[in-house]
Amino acid sequence: MLETLKHRGPDGDGVFVERGLGLGMRRLAIMDVAHGTQPYVSEDGRLIAVFNGEIYNFPELSHMLVSRGHQLRSKADGEVLVHLYEEYGPDFLSHLTGMFALAIWDRTEQELLLARDRVGQKPLYLLEQHHTLAFSSEIKAFWGIEGYSPEVDETAIASYLGHRFMPAPQTMVQGVTKLRPGEAMTVRRDGHRRRWLYWEPLIHEPDSQGSLNQWAERLDDILSRVVPAHLASDVPVGIFLSGGLDSSLLAALAAQHHQGPLHAWSAAFPAQYPGYDEFSWAKRVADLNGLSIRRVDVDPIISADRMRELAYILDEPMADPTVLPLDGVAQAAKDECTVMLSGEGADEIFGGYKGYGEVQSLEWVRRIPQGLRSWWIRQGFKGSGAFKRSLEPIRERYRGVGYTFSPEEQHALLVGDLSYSDRPIALLEYWEKTRNISELQAMQGFDVRWFLPDDVLLKADRVGMHHNLEIRVPYCDHEVVELALNIPLALRRNRALDKRVLRKASERHIPRDVVYRPKSGFPTPLTALLAGPLYDAVYDLLTDRQFVQRGWFQQHSVEQLLSQLATKNPGAARKVYSLFMLELWVQELVEGQHKHLDKPMAPTNEMTQNPPV
Repeated sequence: MLETLKHRGPDGDGVFVERGLGLGMRRLAIMDVAHGTQPYVSEDGRLIAVFNGEIYNFPELSHMLVSRGHQLRSKADGEVLVHLYEEYGPDFLSHLTGMFALAIWDRTEQELLLARDRVGQKPLYLLEQHHTLAFSSEIKAFWGIEGYSPEVDETAIASYLGHRFMPAPQTMVQGVTKLRPGEAMTVRRDGHRRRWLYWEPLIHEPDSQGSLNQWAERLDDILSRVVPAHLASDVPVGIFLSGGLDSSLLAALAAQHHQGPLHAWSAAFPAQYPGYDEFSWAKRVADLNGLSIRRVDVDPIISADRMRELAYILDEPMADPTVLPLDGVAQAAKDECTVMLSGEGADEIFGGYKGYGEVQSLEWVRRIPQGLRSWWIRQGFKGSGAFKRSLEPIRERYRGVGYTFSPEEQHALLVGDLSYSDRPIALLEYWEKTRNISELQAMQGFDVRWFLPDDVLLKADRVGMHHNLEIRVPYCDHEVVELALNIPLALRRNRALDKRVLRKASERHIPRDVVYRPKSGFPTPLTALLAGPLYDAVYDLLTDRQFVQRGWFQQHSVEQLLSQLATKNPGAARKVYSLFMLELWVQELVEGQHKHLDKPMAPTNEMTQNPPV
C-alpha cells in the first residue's frame, strides 16, 4: 500500500504493526526535516499516530502542551497530535487549525480514530470487506492489498455525470467510501464504531448587520493571521499567481510576511488560444510585491498520454479541465519549491461564480406571472431556458458549479438500467434541510460541502502530491469560511460585481484595477483542445470496442456529442470531456491497477509491538 503512495512522500516512510493492526505513512519533509519522522508516539507508548497535512497552529499548541508537562521530541507539527489526544481524547480535533487526514491508535482502549480536516483539504478513504477496514489518502493504495480486486459501482455513474465529480461519502468503487469534511470515526477491535461530524459549515440565513467596510475589516484581520501561518516551512515556499483577485491578494499578503525570497509561477496558453494568457497581469502583481515570476506555457505537455496519466493521478473520476494548467504549473515549480500557496476556494465561499448571479436575475423573472412563463416555455420563445429555471426550486435544478449532464440528458445517454438518481442520500438530505433558506446561501453551502472538497481541493491535493508539492489554500481556513458564509447576502454580489467583501478588503493591498477587473479563473481552452490536438485520442477512445462493450451508454448519443466537437460547441465539449476522463479512469485505475505497482520496498522507519518510549 505504501509503495502505491510513494509520490506523496519521497523523503521517507514509517510503519507500526501489532496484532490485527497496521499504520503506515510516507513523508514529504516540510517541518523539522531532520527529526519529524512518523509514526508519532506518546511518552508512555500508549498512543500511535500517523497523519498527512499541516497543523498551522502547532506553535501555540506546542507551547500549551509543554506548559502542561508534555515532552516534545521534535519541532514537527504533527507531534502535537498524540499529546492533544492525551489531554482531550477525540475532542482534541476541535483544537486543530489545518489540513489533515489522521489515524491514532489507542493501545489501551484498543480503539482507532480516523479524522479529516474541517473543510476537506486532505482526503481519507475507507475500504471495508471481509471483517477488514483499510484506510488511505488515495483509493489506489487499496490495490496493494493482497487479493483485492476493485469493481466499478455502476449505480454511481449518474452521480458523476450530474456533478463531474463524486460527492462524499460516495465513490465509484464498490465497497469504498470517504470521510466527509469535518468527519471523524472511531473503531474498536470488537467492531463497534462511531461516526460523527465534529465541524460543519453553518448553512443558515446569514447575518444582516454591518457595512461593507466593517465586513472587509473583519476579513482583513483574519487573512492577516491566516496567511502568515500558511507560510511556516523549513523548505522553499512559492505561490501560484494568475493575476486575478484571489491569487493577487495572497501574493501581496505573503510578500508582507514571508522572510526571504518568494517565487511565483503563472500558467499561460500560447497565442493560438486567444484570451487564455493573463501573464501580463500576474507579472505586474509580482513586480509590485517584489516576487520573481516564471511563465509556464502549458500547451506542450497536454497530450493524449498525459491525459491518461492524469486520470491515474486524480485517483477518482473527475471532469474538471482546470487540472490541465494546474498540472503544468505544478510540474514547473516542483524543482524549486516544496510548498505552494494557491487561491483555491475563494469563489465558493465569497460567491464568485457567474452562476450565483443568476439568483438575482431569476428574482426579476419570477415577477412575471407563472402562467405566462409556462405558456412562453411551451411556445419555445427566446428566454424559455431562464423561465424554466425560474419555475424549478433550487434543490431541483442545482448540482454545483460544474454540473455537466442534466437529469434528462443522463436519461438519454445511459442505458435503461443505469438511469439511477444522480442525488446520493447525503445530498438529498442537504437539500431538504436547506429548503427554506435563500437560494444563494443554499448554492454556496452545497459547493462548500461538496464541490470544493471533492473537486477543487481534491484536484489540488492529487496534482500537488504527484509533483511532491504541498499546496496550501489559505482561503479554506475554517475561520475564513465561517466568516464568508455569514456575510449579508446584499454584500456578497451586486449584479455583475461579485465577491464584494473580498474586493473591498483587497483595496488595502493591491491596485484597484486588479481588484475590480473581470473574473477569469484558471482558464482552460477545453473546446479548442478537444477539437484540435486531443480530438483523435478522444474519438478513438469513445468509439473503441472496449468502451462500447462496457455497455453503459447509448452509443448513438455518444457519437452525436462527438460530432459536435468540430463545431466547437462548449456544452458538447464539457460532456465529451466527462466521458473521456471516466473511461481513462476505468482503464487506468480499475482494469489496469496492477501495472502501476512496483516491487514493494522495506520501510525505512518501522516499529512493531513495542515502540520506543
